[in-house]
Amino acid sequence: MARTKQTARKVTGGSAPRVNLQVLQKKKAKAKAASNKPSLKKPANINSGWWGHVVSEEHMYKVKKLDVKFICVTCHWQKNKNDPKPYFYAMTSQVAPLPTALVHLYLEGIHQDIGHPQVAMLHSFLQAYFPEGDYNFSQLPFNLGTPESMEAYEQEASHLANTLCAYSKVVLFLTTHSDEDRGDLFIGYINNKPVASKTLEFLQLLLSPLSKVVDGADIIFYVCGSVVTNPQSFNGVKEVAQHFIPRTMLLFDAEHLQLACTVPYLQSLLDNTIIQGFPVSSAARVALNDCGMLGRHSNIILVMWQEEALVVEKFLWTDKHLKPWGHLLPVQCPQCGTIQKWVGGSAEKTISFECKYSNCGKTIGAGEVSLPPKTYSFSIPENATQLPQGKTKTSSWLQITL
Repeated sequence: MARTKQTARKVTGGSAPRVNLQVLQKKKAKAKAASNKPSLKKPANINSGWWGHVVSEEHMYKVKKLDVKFICVTCHWQKNKNDPKPYFYAMTSQVAPLPTALVHLYLEGIHQDIGHPQVAMLHSFLQAYFPEGDYNFSQLPFNLGTPESMEAYEQEASHLANTLCAYSKVVLFLTTHSDEDRGDLFIGYINNKPVASKTLEFLQLLLSPLSKVVDGADIIFYVCGSVVTNPQSFNGVKEVAQHFIPRTMLLFDAEHLQLACTVPYLQSLLDNTIIQGFPVSSAARVALNDCGMLGRHSNIILVMWQEEALVVEKFLWTDKHLKPWGHLLPVQCPQCGTIQKWVGGSAEKTISFECKYSNCGKTIGAGEVSLPPKTYSFSIPENATQLPQGKTKTSSWLQITL
């Protein structure tokens, strides 16, 4: 059946031709001069804490007394654990996190099973903590392939930024594809065909209309790992962090990222940071306890600010039998072709493996040279710290500052 609507075809990844966004911007500027939009400042944060009690009107006068002080049960216990004292608490209470907005930026035409179900799960999780409101969930598709679609996105993004200025916490999910060779990010379509652009150019154009809410926000990249493994692409990510000053940027380096594996980790991370208010640096480690199968699939890259300096932390899962010091063991011996469970021995911080097939490397033909059995040796990465979070008898997480 012929296509009757001028919509972009569904895209599932792979490679796409690179386009220069600066050229597209010049074309748009010639068509219509950019309009100056009013800027709004975020209101001062009036919430002083993360936990609150629900107090009825008839008991409000007690709360307002000067001699009434509030302390959470954990702080009370820490203060009086050597000399226990009674703790008086309200019969009903609720979590009182700061006003929070969750925004999903996604490539127009991307398959409905990519990003949308995972973000919807995390949205449902967060929404339950805001029964009285103060929570916003927005979805914003983008297509930056033509001047017209670029201008339409900028208008929608600017309107959304003005709406979200009052929210103290903003979490941005970015779902798109990445070029497997260059690390470019898919930006949209030209003549219904997907095109990509350099990471720096794309993110600058995508985030500029949202700059008022990107400042201090958490950005989670739902893209495949080439954006991290390609040095030029990842340098673009860090330049964007320097320019827009988000609180954190979280990425994964799996070649073909399976988004379902990220949900348990992200749910724990959002719970510890957005709901409970713990610092991202410690919450990112605590969430490793709840990451499920993520460690076997992908490393975690955290870009964050510490003391006015941009810091990049890498969390690497290691298992003595499956992923020694973060290196994947082949299922099949590349020398003899046998499928086996690798058996290794360790000496200090080096783990060595040898193929157990008796004829590995041996040749039958006359005059051919035999080789020793195939071996592997892996050492702990330089500057790696072994973490207690998620530690078992044979596996653990490593933290490396890049």
